Amino acid sequence: MTQRQRLFSGKLRLLLAAILVGLLLGFAGPFGSYPALPILTRYIYWLGLTVAGVMTAAAVDAVLPSTRLRSRARRIGAVALVSALPMTFVVTWAISLVQPGRFFTPQQLPALFAAVATVQLLIVYVITITTPTVDNGAAPDRQLPLPERSGEAATPVLPSPLLVRLPPGLGSEVIALETEDHYLRVHTSAGSALILMRMADAVALLDPRLGAQVHRRWWVAERAVAHMQRDGQKLCLGLTNGIVVPVGRTFSGMARARFACARRIDSSQADEVPL
Repeated sequence: MTQRQRLFSGKLRLLLAAILVGLLLGFAGPFGSYPALPILTRYIYWLGLTVAGVMTAAAVDAVLPSTRLRSRARRIGAVALVSALPMTFVVTWAISLVQPGRFFTPQQLPALFAAVATVQLLIVYVITITTPTVDNGAAPDRQLPLPERSGEAATPVLPSPLLVRLPPGLGSEVIALETEDHYLRVHTSAGSALILMRMADAVALLDPRLGAQVHRRWWVAERAVAHMQRDGQKLCLGLTNGIVVPVGRTFSGMARARFACARRIDSSQADEVPL
């Protein structure tokens, strides 16, 4: 139930962002829509376009690599420009509905794209400020104190921006992080839960001594790695709670070097696992 509530809350934020921007644009009537469209048609037109724009921006943000464009402003600009490409054709279709007989020539499309990109920039900005990734703008390097390492890796402790998002009872011993759509599933020793956060943001919060990202969709705690295993030609990590985590090709060398000694795994045995 808690996971469903979190998923619903994230989708509700996107819907509210679309409605907010749609009402604003419907009232302002930019790009000649104020005199050209009746008031009811104008509001319906802009609300429909902003809902489509929010959905397109969310999809682009999900597929756009997060390892690059770490700057918030660059990320907003990149998502706005990429999402404006399909939205330009959506706008041409919508205009043909509200103004039958009107069409755009190829020479007019660049100007239309610029107008759509401006609206998408506004939409992405509103989504960004209404969908938090770290609590209250906390800096990524502000973390809870970590215990000193003595023989084994330190007990994983979630930083407060992650910890406050988890339901009560899950504890603070993180085992793994898993990407699910726009959400992040946090696996702890007591269970798992979904939070609204990108993998790149979560990894930036965690002390690198606690573990490492081994796949574009997975981060694992060093203490939780029980063994390495092979699934066909793929390298996998078996965790203490029974989860089997795939290791991406680009992470395989690091994973073998780092986790060969985790939980006292024999390094010679790990060398037998092919990349």
